[in-house]
Amino acid sequence: MTILNERGEADFDLYPYRPSGTAGYAFVVLFGLGGFVHLCMLIPLRAWFFIPFVMGCAGVSYKIYYHHTKVTFTDILQGEAAGYYGRAWSHSNIRNGSPYLLQLMLILASAPLLAASIYMTLGRLIRALDATDHAFLSPRWTTKIYVTIDIGSFVTQLMGTAMQANGGADGVKQGTTIVIAGLGVQLGAFAIFILSVIIFHRRLVLEPTEMSIMHKTWNRYMWMLYTVSGLIVVRSIFRLAEFLEGNDGKLYKTEAFLYVFDASLMFAVVVFMAVLHPGLLLRATRKREMGIPLL
Repeated sequence: MTILNERGEADFDLYPYRPSGTAGYAFVVLFGLGGFVHLCMLIPLRAWFFIPFVMGCAGVSYKIYYHHTKVTFTDILQGEAAGYYGRAWSHSNIRNGSPYLLQLMLILASAPLLAASIYMTLGRLIRALDATDHAFLSPRWTTKIYVTIDIGSFVTQLMGTAMQANGGADGVKQGTTIVIAGLGVQLGAFAIFILSVIIFHRRLVLEPTEMSIMHKTWNRYMWMLYTVSGLIVVRSIFRLAEFLEGNDGKLYKTEAFLYVFDASLMFAVVVFMAVLHPGLLLRATRKREMGIPLL
C-alpha cells in the first residue's frame, strides 16, 4: 500500500507523546467488529445506503498522492479501524511518517463517511412513513444536498491533511486552514440537518400519517438521529478546537482527549446505529406495503 508516496523517518518526533499501542489496537478491534456487524445487517435489511458507514468503520482501499497544489487519489486504506491501526503502529516509532500520516488522515476523514449514511437515513424514513408533506425539504433533495456537502467536507479534510504532511511549513499552515474549513462545513451541515429532523419530527407528532400510526416505533429512530448527530457534532467541535489551538495546545498534546472526544464518541455512533438500525423500520414498512404480516 502506498500512502502519499512512501514516507520515511522524520528527524524529529511526530507526536508530543508516545501513542498508546493498547488503546490503538483496542479501537482497531472495536471499529473492525462494528463494521462487520453493519456489513452483516446491511445485506438482509437491503440497507445499501449503509455502504459508506461500513467503509467509515472498517475501510476500503485506494491511493492518494499530494504534489504541491494537486491531490491525486489512486490507493489508501480508509476507515476508523485503519486510522487507529496507524496510531498503534506509531507506538513503536514516533518518527515513522507512514503510520503518522495514516492515522492523521483516516481518523479525521472517516467521520464524513459515517455521516453520509446518517443523512440518507432521514430521507428514507420520511418516504417509508409516507410523510413527505411533513419534511423540511423533499427526501430527494435532503439526500442530495447533505451528501453533496458531506462529500465536499470529506475531500476537503483529506486534501488538508495531505498538504500538512507534504507541504513544509507553508503547507502545514495552508492544510490546517483547509481542514478547519472542512470541519466548519461539517458542523454547519449537521446544525441544519438536526433542525430538519426537529421540524419533521414535530410535524409528524402533530399530524401522524397512517404508516406512522401502524409503526409506533418510528419515534425511537428520530431520537436515534438526534443522538448520533449530537455525538458527531461534539466530536467535530473537539477536532475544530484542536486545530484552532494548534500543535502547542493541550488538546493536541494530551492523547486521552482524542480517545474520549473522538474514538469513543464515533464508536458510540456505530453502536447506536446497530442497535436502532433504520433498516429494521424500513423492512417493516416494506412488508406492510406488500401485505406480509409482521411477526
